[in-house]
Order: sequence, then C-alpha cells, then structure tokens
Amino acid sequence: MRMPALLLSMLLLPGTLEAQAAAPALGERVKVERSEIERLLADLNYPEALKRAEALLPATKPAFLKTDNKALVQSCGTYLDLAKANGLATETADSAGAWEKALEYAKTAQLLASECYETIKVPFSQQVSDYKQAGARVKQLLEENDARIKELKAKGVLDPGERQELDLALGVEREAVDDANAVKFFQTYLDVAKRDSGLYAPLMKVMEDKLKGEADQIEAYKAGKGDKAKWVEAVISTPAYLEAQGDRAGKARWLYRLAILDPENKKVQRQLDILMGRAQAPPAKPVKKGKKG
Repeated sequence: MRMPALLLSMLLLPGTLEAQAAAPALGERVKVERSEIERLLADLNYPEALKRAEALLPATKPAFLKTDNKALVQSCGTYLDLAKANGLATETADSAGAWEKALEYAKTAQLLASECYETIKVPFSQQVSDYKQAGARVKQLLEENDARIKELKAKGVLDPGERQELDLALGVEREAVDDANAVKFFQTYLDVAKRDSGLYAPLMKVMEDKLKGEADQIEAYKAGKGDKAKWVEAVISTPAYLEAQGDRAGKARWLYRLAILDPENKKVQRQLDILMGRAQAPPAKPVKKGKKG
C-alpha cells in the first residue's frame, strides 16, 4: 500500500527552525569583562569596576526589530544582554557609592528585560502552540503508517515507488524531531525572557530604599538642615560610624558613598587612602592611666 497523500502535505509544513541566531557580541563581552570586574570588586577598586561596567553600555538603545522570528530572537537576545550589562553596572555603581546611577541602571535593565518578554510573549506562545499541533499531526501520521514504515525499513532492496515511500516517511520522522526542537526552543526563550523580566525590579527597590533612607538621615540631621556636606562631615568625624560598617568591603562602600555626596571632603579621602593602603593610619593614642589612690 502506498503512503496517503497527507504524508506529502505534511512535509510542506515549516520544519527546521530558522530563528537560530549567533550569540550577540555584547553577551560575550559581558562574560569576559565580568571576571575582571569581579576581581576589581574583590580588590575594593569599586570606581574602576564601575568604569569597566559602564564601558559595556552602548550610547543608544538599539531598535527592537519585529519583522520575523529571526529578528525577534536577535532583538530579544540583544535586549536581555543589555539588561545583564545594566545589571552589572547597577552592582558596581552601588559598590562605588554612585547610588543614583545604580538606580537608573536598574531601571534600564528592568525596562529592557520587560520589553523583550512583552514583545515575544504572544508570537512565541503562538509558535509553541503551532509546532505542538504540527507535531501531534505528524505523530498521528507516523503511528497510522507504523507497520508500513517498518516493512519498508526491513526490506533490503526497494523498487522506485517503495524508495519514494520510505524517503517520505523518513522526512516525516525528521519533521517530528524538528517540531519538538522548535517547541523546546521557543518555550525556552519564553521561559528565560519571563525569568529575566522579573530580575531587576528588586534591585530598583533596594536602591530606592537606600536613597530614601539616606535622604531621611540627612534631613533629620538638624545641625546641617538637610545639607549633604554637613552631614558627611558629621558622620566622618565620628569614628564609630566607620567602625559600624563591618569589614573592609563594607567600610569601602560607605566611604565611596560619602565621597560621592561630598567629593571635597578631605577626611573622607584620607580614610579611603588609609583603607586602601595608600596612607598610614595615625598612631593610636595611649590610654590614660587612672590615678592611684
């Protein structure tokens, strides 16, 4: 018996996924730079780490192309990579004391990731549905002709008609694999985009809370009447504040933040130099002995 005409029509369905695209150059650059940036962060060289992270960011946001699946994949990949780069800039800006920058980078990352997911959500969900339906039809066709396919595969010599039948059957089997791969590809892209679209809102909240908490402290410093420089002078002149920051990394982040608030404060710069080993700490004052009775 010959294969039904439906078999040939099934082969006319879009089989291979043509949406695959090369990894965007930015994604590779972020991976390469991240290790160096992490080294700088470990060395407490936060300003330099921020510079390297900012160097990854393009001057303008690329357009999101929507002409076909390939364009959607490429644009979404680019936006997710840009979001990661802005996330890295958020982390380094936070450490370097540039909290306002950190908030803006977090906002940008959130917008990029959200735009990616919102743009592909409907078309890629439709692709998943279409390929699942196509795969189901192909599976049914293969099941209906399973005995004949096995018979043809078992034969040592095929006549021209049988060879055509078997070639068509093999094509449908490949179609089944292609449909399954397409479902996996589009669903994975949706899952990754959805996950990334929720990564950066918490970072925004952290930075907003830090900035608000700091502003409240400055406003509450009555002697300074909301003046940042006066507040910085007050806290840097009280050693207990620095000691309360914990380890060297905590102290460095605090001092870098004070330096952003008041770049002209020499006491802040002096403490940074001491912390980074660029200057010697003053000798400890001797403890006064009590009078003997």
